[in-house]
This record gives sequence, C-alpha cells and structure tokens, in this order.
Amino acid sequence: MGRVAAVEILVPQQALPTVKEMFGALLPSTTFHTHPSHRVGQRLVLSPLSVLDTPRGRNALEDLLRSAPGKDGPSIIFFGPAGFALGMAVAAALARVARQAREEPFIAPNPESVRRIVLARRARAEKELVAAAAVEDGKLVVWSCEPTRFEVPVAEIPALAQMTAEVLGRFEVSQSGSRIRWPEADVDLNLDTIREFADPEVRHEHEARARKDTARYASSIRRFREERGLKQSDISGLTDRQVRRLEQGDTVPHIETLKKLAAAHAMSIDDYLKELAKRSRGSAKRPSSRGSGRQAHPR
Repeated sequence: MGRVAAVEILVPQQALPTVKEMFGALLPSTTFHTHPSHRVGQRLVLSPLSVLDTPRGRNALEDLLRSAPGKDGPSIIFFGPAGFALGMAVAAALARVARQAREEPFIAPNPESVRRIVLARRARAEKELVAAAAVEDGKLVVWSCEPTRFEVPVAEIPALAQMTAEVLGRFEVSQSGSRIRWPEADVDLNLDTIREFADPEVRHEHEARARKDTARYASSIRRFREERGLKQSDISGLTDRQVRRLEQGDTVPHIETLKKLAAAHAMSIDDYLKELAKRSRGSAKRPSSRGSGRQAHPR
C-alpha cells in the first residue's frame, strides 16, 4: 500500500464547533485547524454555508483562503441544511470564493460526501472516486473527490437512457465512492466511465488505447497461428477473409470465433486465451526499436 497523504482541513474560527459536531464522528482521526500549518501540501477548507450569510463570516473565510499557501489555493467544501436558500449575498460570496480559489466550490449534499473526499485525498485517489451525484434536468451530474464537476446528458449514456425517471433517481453512491449503482436496473458506473462521456479528450484517449489493445491482441493471434504452421485457410469454420480481418484488428473476436481458433491450434479455449493474454502482455512491454540506434534483427 502506498504512503498515506497528509490532508489538512481548515475551518473558519466561528464555524469550528459546528464542523466538529457534524464531522468529528465521521472522521475520528482528523483534526480541524483554523490556521494553515505551512507544512502540509494538501488542504481542504470546510465551512457551513451559513458563514457566507454575514459580512464577518465572509471576511473570515476569505482571510483563511488568502493565508493558505500554494499557488492554486485549497479546495473548498461547503455544507448546509437541506434546502438552504442561496440568497443574493450568499451567491455573490460563492462567486468571489470561486475566483479566489480558482475553482468551483463543492456544496456537499450530505456528510458522507465530505467523508469520501477526505479519505480519497488521503489515499491519493481523488481523481478516481465519486464524492456525490445527482440527476438534474435530464443530466447526470457527478462530483469527483478532487472535487471536479462532470455533467453528462442521460440520453448519451446507453445504460441510463432506457430507465424511467423514477428508477433513474434511485441510485446509490458506494461508501468508498468507487461506483454509482442503480440497483433496480443492475447498472454500475465508475468515475472513469463518466469522465469518458463528459470529456471528449478522455473519450478519444480511451478509444485510442482500445485500438492499440485490439491491434496487439490481433497481432498475437497472427503470430501464434504462424508459429504453429497454420494458414489462414486452416481455421475450420472461418473463411480466409474473416481470419485476415481478425488479424488486422478490423474485428473483435466473439467467443465462438475464439473457440474455432483454439480448436485449430489443438488447444482448449482456456489454454488458448491464456496464451494470447501472455503474448499480448509481452508485446505491450517490448520496447520499440525506432530511434533506439539499434538494428532490429528478424527472429
């Protein structure tokens, strides 16, 4: 297990009793500070929304943000009672806080979401775990434990697009934040999948990685066939064209296709798949000879 990261939680002075009462039991090994220690790299500012209701509270929060070292400042988490009304003064204060912190403040829907963020920060997994989620106006809104907001139209996620509004609204965020689950539909989504739908660049990266994986797998199928002295026409149940497209990475093999390949190699399907997996891993680790200054020798 990697080293646990130190996370300092900063709280405006007047909010300290409220924070301790609400989060002391949820985060038993956590201490809350009213001034930064200047020793910790990761910081979270945790404050009730009510602090923004008064000029004194707003000034105290802004002073705390200014005193925290680091070029980007700490991440800010607000919490409040259900249905807390964002008046004009509070909304304006939130906008100022966002400018000062250079990020959108996270308004925690429940104490558990704060707990997930703190624990994810300690585990250095804040980019991989979900803090909170909501379905709003036909969109799935998800906050990571960084916290960063992701928003995706439900219609763009095939697993969710067919759900009724009632079923869609009955989801659970796992205790660790590793997934969002819709029990009635038996659907799970992790943050990596949500990030892929929300961010075209991430989607393109995943598609490029999938293409590389497919090409590597296809190459393993071809090399193994050639080593066994088999021709493309020797695969019973598959045409030359089907085998050629498979080995070029144009198609992804179904289990029935893999069974036919295994039979042609006089192997069980399990042994054949293990051999392909081993060869695919080997080709991924093998360094390219391009630009290395060494001559590539045929095997």
